[in-house]
Amino acid sequence: MRHEQAKVLVLDDVSAIVEELLTLMSLHDIAGVGAANLAEAVDMLERHPAVRVIACDLRLDRESGLDIVSRIRQHPVLRLRAFEFVFITGDQMRDDLVADTSRYTFLTKPVQPQALIDTMRQMLANGVGA
Repeated sequence: MRHEQAKVLVLDDVSAIVEELLTLMSLHDIAGVGAANLAEAVDMLERHPAVRVIACDLRLDRESGLDIVSRIRQHPVLRLRAFEFVFITGDQMRDDLVADTSRYTFLTKPVQPQALIDTMRQMLANGVGA
């Protein structure tokens, strides 16, 4: 699948996980691109305007995955686009975190591959950013 058609951005600081998820998505005809950190994610979003869904690990190396939301909101072009977010975490969700981010989807590790694919398909079917 060609990267220009990417509909999903996978953001994780572990490159093997990014590659595994992109391969899984490709097997299910979901085009995607990957990034290892927030700066790279913003760059990929700038380069791939068809991306509608961001699948992001909550804990990146020295960054919080949740910060992708504020980076997009502060960006002069990206803030004009609509995205859906699915955050993946190994942590039990604290009540204060869930309250502040109730409009986002969270999946807890270990994530079942089919659950992630189903979540992405549903988000893409909702016509986000169209």
